[in-house]
Amino acid sequence: MYLITAYFDESTNRQLQRIIDGIAVASGNDFMTANNVPPHLTITAFETRDPNGLVPTMDRLKEELSCGDIHLVSVGTFLPYVMYVTPVLNLYLQDMAIKVHEAVKGCGDIAISKYYQPTSWFPHITLAKTLEKEQMQQAFFYVQDHFAPIKGKIVELGLARTNPHEDIARVTL
Repeated sequence: MYLITAYFDESTNRQLQRIIDGIAVASGNDFMTANNVPPHLTITAFETRDPNGLVPTMDRLKEELSCGDIHLVSVGTFLPYVMYVTPVLNLYLQDMAIKVHEAVKGCGDIAISKYYQPTSWFPHITLAKTLEKEQMQQAFFYVQDHFAPIKGKIVELGLARTNPHEDIARVTL
């Protein structure tokens, strides 16, 4: 699986990483930290045989997209294993999702996940995954005391492979 992800300004990144690190300690689940998964917002997920073929697409997206504001306002779960924070789905994020989708679908041998289509995308930033029931409870206890809404900026896009997370290309918006 490959992703096009949005990365954040330094302050937002630091705040999110602090929460990810805190959840890992509080819950005993270090999946995110042990696998060096950076705070990111997945814009699209897809399968391809040639991920390097998307590097020129990343360069085109760099010209089409710009930095933009995000407001991270709520913590949620994809039960039973994932905890995330979600941004308000504003026009900036909607426009980004559409432009990225259009750029990627035109790249040939690509199968885009049904969960990352512009009309069925649920934007989220994973804070923890592979949580057991007790770990999820500990993670909630932690975020109740340590999460507050965050106003941040998206400043970069990345093309990455998953498991483990590895950037193939990264562009500054």
